[in-house]
Amino acid sequence: MKLLPSLRRRRLTAVAAGVVTAAVLAGCAGAADPAATPDSAGEPVAGGTLQVASNGDVRPALVLAGNQNNFPWQHNVFETLTAYDEDFVIQPQLATEWEVATDGLSIDITLRDDVTFHSGRPMTAEDVKYSFELTLDPIWGSQLAFISQQFTSIDVVSDTELTIEFAAPLPNVFDFFEQTAIVDQETSEGLADGSQVIGTGPFVWDTWTPGTSLTLTKNENYWGDPAYLDSIEVAIITDTTAMVNALRSGRINYAIGLPGIDVASFEEDPSYRLISVAGLTYPLGLDATAAPFDNIEVRQAVNYAIDRERIVDQVFGGLAEVTTQFWTSNNEGYDPELDAAYEYDPERAAQIIEDAGATGAEVEISVIGFGPPISMAEIVRNNLEEVGLQPTVNVLELVDFLAAQSAADLGPAWVATHGVWFAPATHVKQFPSLRPGNPSKFDTPEYTELVDAVTSASPEDAAEANQALGAYITEQAFSIPLAYAPGYVVATSNLQGESATARGYAVFGQAFLSE
Repeated sequence: MKLLPSLRRRRLTAVAAGVVTAAVLAGCAGAADPAATPDSAGEPVAGGTLQVASNGDVRPALVLAGNQNNFPWQHNVFETLTAYDEDFVIQPQLATEWEVATDGLSIDITLRDDVTFHSGRPMTAEDVKYSFELTLDPIWGSQLAFISQQFTSIDVVSDTELTIEFAAPLPNVFDFFEQTAIVDQETSEGLADGSQVIGTGPFVWDTWTPGTSLTLTKNENYWGDPAYLDSIEVAIITDTTAMVNALRSGRINYAIGLPGIDVASFEEDPSYRLISVAGLTYPLGLDATAAPFDNIEVRQAVNYAIDRERIVDQVFGGLAEVTTQFWTSNNEGYDPELDAAYEYDPERAAQIIEDAGATGAEVEISVIGFGPPISMAEIVRNNLEEVGLQPTVNVLELVDFLAAQSAADLGPAWVATHGVWFAPATHVKQFPSLRPGNPSKFDTPEYTELVDAVTSASPEDAAEANQALGAYITEQAFSIPLAYAPGYVVATSNLQGESATARGYAVFGQAFLSE
């Protein structure tokens, strides 16, 4: 896992050598349990209990949903077929090899032959098929079901071989593999209430008290290198101050869910490490069908009006990046020149708005009701007011915001969140800001054509397709990225060898507590 030695205010264009890759995909190879980092004595230390704090309750029923509340434990109990490393290269996990057909319409997969579930039953291709088919049932909440919906057949050839056929080429099928846990078909019903949580990972689900704590214990029969830790205890701490105090007192070693300002308070303390994991881009969405934002020039003027550096400093304590793009430098087709497309220039913005006859237009900015988006919305309100618009901020409860977002009924403007952990082909199908039926109501023939090109591109054509779509989104300015904020975990300096998946799940298979 890469650490960022200095986390203060970097533009994405300044970090092409890998900082963004570390921020977005820190330690993805850890999903395949790389060798642990030695302690100061040169050798990993066996034994002990890792104390983890999380601000979200454990949700075993959502192991196929990509739910962030499961970040502390899921990929220690469950595993996936493949995992991206920090260079966004696909690495084997439960699969050993694969071959995509030349026409892109099928994939042959070979599995490990030495994997057993925690129940002792061997894992086979039938379990993989079963897990993939579960994602088609909405009750499991898979965010990537739109990918498995394109599987026309899953044929089990043997216990360790299967072939999946597609309705069309699926350049993002490995995103689906990355996120979809392989569950035990004999006990999956127990996931609903946590009575049976059976995976193949280096730790075993032991004791769960909903809303309070979870204990995992070492899997003595793990197929890979055995864990160093004896156990992991996850405490649910929803109060930020309490989590900070627990860290400073030494009661916990690994804290998930602290706001950027609190994370920054540990930056200069050598007793702690700030670890970057998968984060979020925060876009400002605009209704492209209603005045004043039905005018592309006004939408572009908003880009010039926003002080992104102020957002990075005041909202995230400097632990974020200015950006104007939805995907980052680890993606094929990322264009660093696009990040310079809209420099902060309020005078230019005001003139464009005046020339368009939009000065004085009333703009309500809807915002999801939690920390960073609210703070960002206030800065956006101030910026838009400075260039001649009349903005107000409307804070919505989470459930109300999500419902309005799904119904494409958020009003003229809104601040939302957008994940960055998968390929562009997944972004444009999964995330509300860009997918069909987006709340911006942006739907042009050119956009549809470019999206289709990305979602069906061959490996050879992916970079060109992604770049063309990214340039079009930037030009059309219907959804405007303001900042990319990596997720940050605060760990005590004696914890070593941990890693994370591309999605941000903690992986402790080779973690240890140094003496």
